[in-house]
Order: sequence, then structure tokens, then C-alpha cells
Amino acid sequence: MAAGLSGLAAFVAAIPAPASAGLVTGPDLGSAIGQVVRVSAVAQQADDAALAFTIPAGPLDEALTAFATASGVQLIYDAQASRQLRSVGLSGRFGRDEGLRRLLAGTGLVPHFASPRTATLVRVVAEVAPTGQASTGQEGATVLLDMVEVSGESAAGPVSGYVARRSATATKTGTPILEAPQAINVIGRKEIEDRQAQTLTQVLQYTPGVVGQYGNTDLRVDWLTVRGFVPGRYLDGLRLPFGARGYSQPRIEPYGLERVELLKGPSSGLYGQNSPGGLLNLVSKRPSAVPIREIQLQTGSFGRAQGAFDLSGPVDPDGKILYRLTGLGRTTGTQVDFLEEDRLFIAPSVTFRPDADTSLTILSQYLKIDSPGGGAPQALPTLGTLYTNPRGRIPTRRFIGEPNYDRFRLEQGFVGTAFEHRFDDVWTVRQNLRVAHVDAETQRVQGIGLGANGRTLSRYAWAFPERSTLFNVDNQAEARFRTGPFAHTLLVGLDYLREDARYDESQLRIVPSIDVFAPVYANTVTRPPLGTRITQGRNQTGLYAQDEIRFGGFTLTLSGRQDWADAVTRTRTVTTGALTQVRQDDAAFTGRVGLSYLFDGGLSPYVSYATSFQPTSGTNRLGAPFAPTTGAQVEAGIKAQPVGTNLLLTAAVFDLTQQNVLTPDSLDIRFSTQAGEARVRGVELEAKASLTDSLDLIASYAAMNSAFTKANTNAAGVSIVGNELPFVPRQQAAAWLDYTVRTGPWAGFGLGAGLRYIGASVGDNANLYRIPVVTLVDAAIRYDFGYRYPTLKGVDLAVNATNLFDKTYVTTCIAATGCYYGNRQTILATLRYRW
Repeated sequence: MAAGLSGLAAFVAAIPAPASAGLVTGPDLGSAIGQVVRVSAVAQQADDAALAFTIPAGPLDEALTAFATASGVQLIYDAQASRQLRSVGLSGRFGRDEGLRRLLAGTGLVPHFASPRTATLVRVVAEVAPTGQASTGQEGATVLLDMVEVSGESAAGPVSGYVARRSATATKTGTPILEAPQAINVIGRKEIEDRQAQTLTQVLQYTPGVVGQYGNTDLRVDWLTVRGFVPGRYLDGLRLPFGARGYSQPRIEPYGLERVELLKGPSSGLYGQNSPGGLLNLVSKRPSAVPIREIQLQTGSFGRAQGAFDLSGPVDPDGKILYRLTGLGRTTGTQVDFLEEDRLFIAPSVTFRPDADTSLTILSQYLKIDSPGGGAPQALPTLGTLYTNPRGRIPTRRFIGEPNYDRFRLEQGFVGTAFEHRFDDVWTVRQNLRVAHVDAETQRVQGIGLGANGRTLSRYAWAFPERSTLFNVDNQAEARFRTGPFAHTLLVGLDYLREDARYDESQLRIVPSIDVFAPVYANTVTRPPLGTRITQGRNQTGLYAQDEIRFGGFTLTLSGRQDWADAVTRTRTVTTGALTQVRQDDAAFTGRVGLSYLFDGGLSPYVSYATSFQPTSGTNRLGAPFAPTTGAQVEAGIKAQPVGTNLLLTAAVFDLTQQNVLTPDSLDIRFSTQAGEARVRGVELEAKASLTDSLDLIASYAAMNSAFTKANTNAAGVSIVGNELPFVPRQQAAAWLDYTVRTGPWAGFGLGAGLRYIGASVGDNANLYRIPVVTLVDAAIRYDFGYRYPTLKGVDLAVNATNLFDKTYVTTCIAATGCYYGNRQTILATLRYRW
């Protein structure tokens, strides 16, 4: 026993004990050593089949993330303590227990396997005797055992089950979610796959406070609101293109994402111009040190045929060069006649790691969509959808455009880099850079109004192509240091973006009317001539700083940012030759202050105040450009990750206000002024858990109260003060439960079931159209063939159904001819092979 303790002392002598750890001395020494022995005994019972590992030496957090991905083991440990540790790496074939022990060599951590796929890392520190010799069990020797349970997880890497523990979005420093003083929701790869979410709208449909504005039927853009406002959209921390009129927004393929992060409330203190509702950051799949090999075939409703692949791993034996190649191809119909989609997606990336402190990742992707039918269902009249029509309900499959005219084409490409270098234990620098180009071509026939007979719909044809090119770069320097009892994580940054866009809108051309119950298409529609051309160039430069100050269990987060934004918009009316030019120069200071306290048991209450700004296009009656809208939010909440569980519980209450909202000018109602104000108050609850390696669950609830608090009257003398904001249901609730059988004759089978409740809402500012409550059911079943047939290891089949009972419902109505149906029953069968 003495020799064993001496070896243990040599193994971990360099690791200091945590300040809060207790000493085990004298008579208690034997029981402490016994605990280490019991830990080892439990570990031996783990599922120890030999697996292949290729994990290079480097930061311990990254090594553990790679190990968890390769082995399927959920790791629980102190992320703060491990941040400065390094791993020697792991190469070869090992069982899970032996492999993890080798990976941890020299770190002062040993694994305790609570189950075959769950390990807690225990810090064991042996102090030498006063003589300078290793402890031999004699009086005076001490052994420290400190079990700490916070997930080891890279902020941009895979999520452990359904529960993320860190976020790259909330603070840009990878702060644990428990310590971030703002609500943030993270959806990881496993959850996306279990639910087979095909769009961002589907990815977020179990998230509280999020509404898909027009359902999930649009193939062009994911239309979302968060806490009543459209969120800013980012990819890997950098803003995505928007265009001059918002029609050149990119479509992001979920198969290419590792995780989706939604930061609730104002975020301008770190990111610059944004709406006050929130910020959506999409995190791409990145090269992995652990080989990933996956191919997928999918079929299902509406004639769907899809193939996909995801390949990654080291290029060289030392793991200094990593690659990833992800791709997808799809052809499918939709629930609407004549509306189809052909999609091609490819995303190559490569990481260079010359040493443990330096990495450079080149990220790129290309997406092409060709959609006969115009890319989305046309808006339908309220009579026959939201309201009863004596002629009956307008079928959900009804296409009111022109099959030979309506078309949507999208081509987009991104190329960027993510660089990081760690100088020492204090300083780390990062740079994220990207060039993005989006070219969207749209032409459609849409309805104007329904005739008195309730079936004849007048229509017009138009076209509105837009293209945009966006360059942005974010430079960051991070310092981790102490000043007396205070630990600081200081971040300073400078970012810049430039977007150039051109929008061409055709003239409107009246085309033959159509019978919405028995359509006969004209087949003679041609594209109207160009009516208006808008070109816009805009710049944003931001200088920001943030300090996360820790003292005991307290974390004080202070963020501040100064932005300079300018835009030049030129509008040419082709028919008259008139040219107008509007220049906007905006500057704003925004920030955030938040305070949280982390209890030992994993409970963290917090309170925060944050502000935002967002430039507003257009001019007032005097020809002066509008000032930016501004936002402010007070939020308080509590987060909990109980020790020993892979569970995250969050609750938040918020009061959010947007100022400088456009409202009719009381002196000339043909123009607008910025006298309006909108307010949203609410509560959000969410629970996510991977309780075992077999059981995962999601539960969420949101209640929101929205109102326009200031507004002028319109031409009819009516004010919208007191009205609700569109797309803000008074209540939402959702739950998803997923279970996989691991033993017995049913081993390999998995089942999932979900319930979504969307409360009543309004579709327009005037509150003329009220959308009723709807409750929807989703389900999944899958089978892993490797459990019964070893030769088919890695092969699994999943069948997913959304809107299982095929409920017909309206998602929103924004006008008398502006109603949209939600998704009908959709069933997808996915055959996957991983090796």
C-alpha cells in the first residue's frame, strides 16, 4: 500500500490542491486510499471494448472533448480547473477505462466510472512528507480527494447528450452557461439528429420564446422571432448577410451545424447592431481529431430523396492537420402543388495545429437551391383559412401562383478563417474572418384580394432578385489573471464589417384571376420590366471590452461597446429616372452588466441589464434619416446543474422595451416619425437532461405579454397603443422524451415523442387577425442493427414524424390575403452508417 501511495504521489505532485478541499490525515488516510481503490474497481466494470483513438497532445479540454466524441462517454469534471491543463494525447486502440487514464496522465485526475458511459474525473493530490520524501502512509502524509462535477466541453464543440455546459456566444470567452448572466438556449447535434430537424425553424421549435413566423413551409429563409423581435443571425460568431431589403439572407443547412445557440435579449454590448429580442449564433461542424465517418440516405413524404455524408479526422500521424468534409444533396416536393426543391450543399474545412497553443481553421461552404414554385407557398385569403368560407376550406396543397413562372434560385458561398494562439497562461488572441456572397433570384405570382363570391382571387406578378457580399472580421485578445482575491477574464476586441447589396424590384403586373377552389392556370405570365433598383453599402466598426470578475461564488460581468455605423442607399426609379440618395451615420454606446452567484451544489441565480441599437432605414417628412431604434432589458433568473447529473434547469423573467419605433407622423401621415415604443414582458422555463445514456428529455414553457406603449394615430384616426405585437403567443409549451433500450431482447430500439403547444397570437399590428391555439405531436422510432447483428455495427434506421396526426392549422395571417398554413404530417426515414 505504501508503494502504491508513493507512486500516486509522484504522479500528481505538481498539481496544487483546490483551496476548498479538505485534508485527510492520520487514521482517515486508509479510508481515503480505499476510496481510490473503489474508484478503480468501479472503472473496471465499464464497457471496455477496444476503440481506436487519435488524439494529439494539447489543451486538456479539447482532448477530453475528442475522447468523449470517440468513446461515447459523458465526462464530468471541473472545467475551470482543467482550463490550464495539458494532455499528452492518445494514439492507438484502448478500452474506455485504460484510454481515459492514459489521456489524463500527469494531470492529477483519475476517472470514476459511475456507469459504462458516464465518468466523473476525481482530483487526487498526494502531499510529500516534511522530509521531502513521497508519502508512505506514515503519520504526517496527506491525500486530498476532490470530486468536482462541471462538464468538460469545448464552447464550439459537441454537446454532451442534450445538455450544453458552455457557450461561445454569451461572452465570447467560453464561459460556463451557469455563470452567464443572461438566458441562453443551446441545441446540440444529438438533439438535432434525434428529432431529424431539417430547418432552423424545426431546430428551435422546442425552445421557449421562439416563434416560426410563417410556419416551417418556406424553403428560402427561416423566419423567426425571439421575445417578439427578429433576431440577428450569425455563423461562427460573425454576422450573416442581410441585403438592402432582406431578400438575400442565406439559408443555413442544419446538417452542417454542430450546435445552435440562442442568446436572449439585447446583445449589442458584444456584437454591435442587433434587435433587442436576441441573437442566433450557428456553430459549424469543425475538423475533429477523432475520425468521423458517416453516410446517410433519406426518403419520405412528398417524394423526398436525400443523401448526405460527414467525414473528418487527422491527415498526418501527429494530428497537426485535421480535415472535415460535409455534404448533402436533396430533391423533394412539398405539401403545396408545383412547389419543389433541389438542394446541393458542400462544406470543406481544415485545421492546422503546429503546436498545442496555436490553431488555424479554414471554414468554407457552398449551397445551391433551385425551387420551381417560388420557394414558398403563396399567402392565402383569410376567408377559407382563418375564417369559414361558405365554399369550404381552401386546401393546404393549393398553389395560387403560375407553375411556368414562379421560381426561386439561391446560390451562396462562404470562406473564412478562425485563428487562435495562446501566448502563456494569461494571454490568448483570436481572429475570426469571413467573406460571404449570396445571390437570390425570386419571381412569384401573388394574390391581391378575394372577390365577393368567395372564390375568385385577383393576382399580380413581380420579381425581386437581390444579391449581397459581406466581409467581416473580429479581432480579440483575452487575458486571465488575478488582482488580489479577484480573478479576471478580460476580453478586448475590434471588429469591422462591410456589406454591399443590390436589390432589383420589377414593376407589378396584373395577371388573370384564379378560382382558389378549382384553379386554371394562365401559363402566359412573363416577367414584368424593372421598376426600382436599390444599391446599398454599409459599414460597422465596433470597439468593445468585457471583464468577468470572479470573487468566491460571485461573477460580475461588465461589457461595453462603442459602434460607428454608416450606410449609403441609392434608389433609382426606372420609369422616371429619378435618383434619391440617403446617407446614414450612426454611433452608439451599448453594454451589459450582470451579476451571478454559483452555489456549490450547481445553483446559480443572476440578474442583468443590457442595451441594444439597430439602424433604421428611411427618412422622415423633412428628408432626414431615422435614428437607430434602441432596446433595453432587465432580466433575472436562476440556473441549476445539480452535481452528479447531466441536467440543466433554467428560469428567467424579463422586461424588454424597444424605443424609436416608427409610427405615423401626426403632422403628415404619409410619413413616419420615431415616437413609437413596444414592450414585451415574460417568463421562460426550460429543462434539458440526459439522465442516462438511454434517456434524454426537453421541457419548456413561456408566457409573454406584449404591447405597443406609444404610437401616433393612422389615417383613420386609430392608434395601436395597447395592441399586442405580432408573433408573440401569450403562452407556449413543449416537451420531448427520447429513450433507447440498451439491454435485453429489445436492445437497439429507440423511441421519441414530442408535444408542442402554441398559444393564441395576433398576425398584425392592428390586431385584426387572431390566430387560434394549436397543439401538435411529433414522434420517432429507430433501431441500431449493431446490437443484434455485429456485422452491421454502425448501421441504424430512424423514422421521424412531425405533426403526427396531420392537423390542419394556420400559423399566421398578416393581411386579408396574407394567411399561411403550417406543416402537414411529414414522415422521414433515415438510414445511416457510421464506421
